[in-house]
This record gives sequence, structure tokens and C-alpha cells, in this order.
Amino acid sequence: MDVLLAIVGQFGLYGLLTVGIAVIFAATRVVNLAQGDLAMVGAYVAATATTAPFGVRTLLALAVGAPLLLIIERLLLRRPGSDGLAAMLVTWGLGMALRQGAELLYTGTSRTVAVPVDGTLDVLGTPYPAYRLVCALTAITVIGLVLLAAHRTDWGLRLRAVADNPAMAALLGTDPRRMRATAFTIGGLLAVLAGALYSPVLAVNPSMGFGLLVPVFFGLLLSRPGALATAAGAALLISALSVLLRTWLSDTLAEALFYAVVVAIAALRSRPWIGRFSAWFRRTPAPATAA
Repeated sequence: MDVLLAIVGQFGLYGLLTVGIAVIFAATRVVNLAQGDLAMVGAYVAATATTAPFGVRTLLALAVGAPLLLIIERLLLRRPGSDGLAAMLVTWGLGMALRQGAELLYTGTSRTVAVPVDGTLDVLGTPYPAYRLVCALTAITVIGLVLLAAHRTDWGLRLRAVADNPAMAALLGTDPRRMRATAFTIGGLLAVLAGALYSPVLAVNPSMGFGLLVPVFFGLLLSRPGALATAAGAALLISALSVLLRTWLSDTLAEALFYAVVVAIAALRSRPWIGRFSAWFRRTPAPATAA
């Protein structure tokens, strides 16, 4: 039960980040390499605005992040003629700038954030830190709402239309530029929320975003563009693999094996027979004919 709870807790963090980067990729076809650093921004807001209650600090992080993300998208990513590689490099530079800015303001020393909910809760006979459970449930609820919006709302329909064919979506009345700005803001805010929410259980420092980016990047690699549910599933797979390896092995060996296994999965995923098997698995059964 301990392992299962640890996987759920890890999934909350990786799930918010992976679904966020998948939302951005669906609309912009840009891998946001600053996703982890946006989480770092949220964590620093929670770590520095200590006079306010933790819930207010989390809302403050989102309030700070929303206009920042809109400005970034407008000034740096919405450039005529820019391709995906150039935009990805822009996000890489943005992440570097955020890290350097944080180090300049707060130095490289790690900070801790007081846990807002003390104590443990008994989950099927297993004591578990109450705040980790709050984090996991909050994150899973947010992920569920994003998936619901993506599959049951007009916004989600337009997002998938832009992901599949931006030109056709524009002809049908969807403004791709506005959709890209909205997706970049929502995806970035999910990262900011992840950083603020999980700041009491992480070491808050300028480089924390890079450590978060690597598993999230692999999660995006294992998901299907425009299908946010596959991004959530990939985040769950990555979380389970990470927790299980750390349970069985030393941290160093677990980390090395984690990257080896994920790279192997990503390499196998690109094989044609895997694609044919996935297509067969997703096929729609033909309706039965009357005898």
C-alpha cells in the first residue's frame, strides 16, 4: 500500500506537468523546455510569500503566472515564420533565464516550505502524510477537469481541431493564434500549480525545474499528440516506474535504470510493428451482420 500511495503522489506532480506540456504541444507543436522552470517559479512564490496562508500563496502563484505566460507567448513565441525548433530553443532560453534570475534573486541555496497540513491519515491501514494525500487528490482533480474540458467542451474540440489541422480549424472559424495563446497559458499554469502545490515536499532551488523536466519530457514522448489522456497515462507509467525502481534499488542505480528503461520504451514505440499493434488494439469492431 505504501508503494501504491507513493505512485499516486508522484503521479500528481508528473501528471500536472505532463498534461500541461501536452496541452501546449497539442496547440503549438512546441516542446516547452521551460515547463520545469515554470514549476520552479510557482514553488518560489510559495516559498517567499510566507506571510499569506498557503492556499493564498498558490492562488498568487497562478495570478503571477497567467500574465507572465501571456506576455511570453505574445513576445517570444508568436513570431511570423518561426518554426518548431526555433520556438523550442526559445523555451530552452526562457528556462535558462528563469533559472539564472532565481539564482540572482534567491541564491542557489535550497529553501524549504512549511507543510500546511500536518499529521498523517490512515489509508486502508497504512499511515500516509496528510499533505501528500491533499497534493495528490488536488492534482488528480485538476487533471481530471482538464481532460473533461478537452473531451467534453467546445474548447477541447477546438484544441483538437487546431492540433490536427490548424489551417482547416481556421477555415471553420477557430483562431489558431488565440488557441495557441490560451493553450500555452493553461499548460504553463498547470506547471506553476504543480510547483506551488508540491513546494512543501520538494527542495526549492533554481535548478529544481531541470530535474522535473526530464521525466515530463519522456512522458510527452510516450503520449500521442492532441490526446491528453495518453499524456496522463504516460505520466502514470513514468511515476510507477520511478517509484518502483527507488523501492527496490539504491537512488543512484534506480535513476540510471529509470532513464535506460524509458529510453528503451521510447525507442520501441517508434518501431512500425508497435504502431500496427496499437492501431489494431484501438480498432473499432465491425457491427455484427444478421444471419
